[in-house]
Amino acid sequence: MFAGLILADLAGKDDIALDFTPADPDIPAAFEIAGQGKIPQLALGRIREHSSVVYLHFPLDIRAQRDRVARFTELLQRLGGAAVKVESSGTAHTWERWFALLNGSLFDLYCSVVVLVGDADHYYSCGMHHFGLPECAVPTSVAVGEAADLMNQFNFWQIAETPTVKSGHTFSLSADAPHYRLTLDTDREHEPDHPFFNGHGVWLLSVA
Repeated sequence: MFAGLILADLAGKDDIALDFTPADPDIPAAFEIAGQGKIPQLALGRIREHSSVVYLHFPLDIRAQRDRVARFTELLQRLGGAAVKVESSGTAHTWERWFALLNGSLFDLYCSVVVLVGDADHYYSCGMHHFGLPECAVPTSVAVGEAADLMNQFNFWQIAETPTVKSGHTFSLSADAPHYRLTLDTDREHEPDHPFFNGHGVWLLSVA
């Protein structure tokens, strides 16, 4: 039941804050960019023909909210939703991929809300605040494939192992792999009021 700014699950005795807005001409381009080439043209065509946009507001704790996110977004799919975009990290998915990730492993859950991006100086992750943890960043002097593997494995290590990490510690994927010095910095990529902003900071990984 949708009442005002609340979407209610009467059977489950739960509700979620919801914004319902008219069609947005910027939405198709936003999904195409956020999908990073993984959203097929058929789905993008449906998005281009959208007549409204629905925003659901969940607490930033994807592990605790996993079932609620799946339940409420599944309702939106049944009501005709074309795809899903995570506004707090800038990634987008088809429904098939979205539910596969939500119902998969812990690493799949990580992939549902965390995206890897880059600028002239660094590759960095966005979305680790969904797990209550800092992002990580790697200098672009590291080859892009190696940097992506390093960031994904470092981030997942934080999630799965909950290690005690301090600036000055080192991290390596294996005994004979390059070692990286860790430095915790503030999130300088986003303003504090931006949905991408990570208040837990960013681990900078530099070759030791």
